[in-house]
Amino acid sequence: MALRKVVALLGVGGVGKTTFAYRVLGVSDAPVLTLKPSYYRIYIGSLEIDLVDVPGQRVFEVAMKFASFKIPIIDRLIYMYDLTNYETLHAISELHSIFMEKGSQVAREIVVVGNKRDVADEIGVYVEAEEIASAIGAAEVYYISAIKDPPEVFVKILLGKP
Repeated sequence: MALRKVVALLGVGGVGKTTFAYRVLGVSDAPVLTLKPSYYRIYIGSLEIDLVDVPGQRVFEVAMKFASFKIPIIDRLIYMYDLTNYETLHAISELHSIFMEKGSQVAREIVVVGNKRDVADEIGVYVEAEEIASAIGAAEVYYISAIKDPPEVFVKILLGKP
């Protein structure tokens, strides 16, 4: 019997959540706008990962869709933001605050992922997340390019530290 882990991707629209999910799955098609929650089942060795891609363009919309799920507990919550856009990082803090105000234990483990590293390097803008990550109790912070990094990078983010 496989061990099961539930992982959720949260962030406002356009930060790369669906691209991340597609790359983990090995889907080569360009992702489209996520209009409804997407669930993906991934098997890595004896581990079964249920990956939830939560849609929404704005903080409140993402929070309400996430709250409506009937998932008892998220094992690993990945808050994703765009490294070139401070507002998307700030949205993580807002999302987390909404969950805390509702008295919700959001997840067993929280990580923050800054996406679009390739674009950030190209334009010279790099919004770092350590301060917000620390404030929300995130265990790890990653900086990636969901389009260019190899899928092994995303698997490491899904699994966390050994």
